[in-house]
Amino acid sequence: MKNIAKIFLLLLKIIAILIAAMLLLSILACYTSPVRYWIFQLLGLFFPIIFIINVLIVIILFAVKSKIAYVNLAALAISVFFAGRFFQFSGSKADDENTVKIISYNVHDFKNIDSYKATYNEIADFLLAENADIICMQEYAASNTELIKYKKFQKLYQQYKYMYGNYGGQKIFSKYPFENTQSLNLAGTYLVFADININGKIVRTYSCHLQSTNFNPDGTQKRLTSQNANYKNELKNVVRNLRNAFIKRSKQVELIAAEISRSTYPTIICGDFNDTPMSYSYQKIKGKMNDAFIEAGSGISNTYKKLFSFLRIDYIFIDKNISAQEYTVARKIKYSDHYPVIVKFKINDEK
Repeated sequence: MKNIAKIFLLLLKIIAILIAAMLLLSILACYTSPVRYWIFQLLGLFFPIIFIINVLIVIILFAVKSKIAYVNLAALAISVFFAGRFFQFSGSKADDENTVKIISYNVHDFKNIDSYKATYNEIADFLLAENADIICMQEYAASNTELIKYKKFQKLYQQYKYMYGNYGGQKIFSKYPFENTQSLNLAGTYLVFADININGKIVRTYSCHLQSTNFNPDGTQKRLTSQNANYKNELKNVVRNLRNAFIKRSKQVELIAAEISRSTYPTIICGDFNDTPMSYSYQKIKGKMNDAFIEAGSGISNTYKKLFSFLRIDYIFIDKNISAQEYTVARKIKYSDHYPVIVKFKINDEK
């Protein structure tokens, strides 16, 4: 019995050290280009899970009075500075009527992800009910002109900028006038921006949709549960697609970050990054900007409907001249495979 206990404790210590190492290595996903070290991006995908496992291991190790607990505790102490990208507990509610509301929403070509029925009317009604000042949409297909023709919508949003690219159209709607607009093809993805005049203050608003992983969770599940399932090949395909997407996104975000850095106005960037907060894409585009979720959100801000609904891959970043007052994800709106991200913000007075 003592031998079994010793073996169990040894295995626990080995696992604990491995998990601590994985947690620390996952942080490198933010700072290393996938072109050279794509494996760190894979670890970054699982950061929340690894973090929680580490917490449980620390509790168990302290319970069995193992000093290895301090190794995992040290790993947690370092990684806790990144945990806020996934979990927030404070949050805030906008109490000032002078805020501006912006929505970022990947509309999946206006097709319901489960039934593939058209969702023009449902999405239009939702957006009209939200009465946002600015709307950035991704995967707005070239043939989807119904919202523009929708009379109520057209009356409310007379200003819009549109670009159709490899990964669906980018469209920016606004109640406020546009001073300037531009569309850029950057390494296979399209970046659209509009300089919006909000009561005399110009805010440059970007919309982007980064390289998809081309991963179909439903298709993978069907193949894995079939009689002829080939687990090895399926795993290889998933990893290959992830690696290729990591590398393509890294090239896109470097160009996007360079473009954003040239803005002389207060800046907002919205979009579907197809990447988690523990990724090179997130870190590179965010730069010195603020993540609206960290600034004003609460809970676990998942924005993607599939894969157990725990992924946050849609973002709204704002620069230091803008402050987020409220952040919400409309999880009851299930017309796409993404949920709408809604932020209320203020433009800070210049000092």
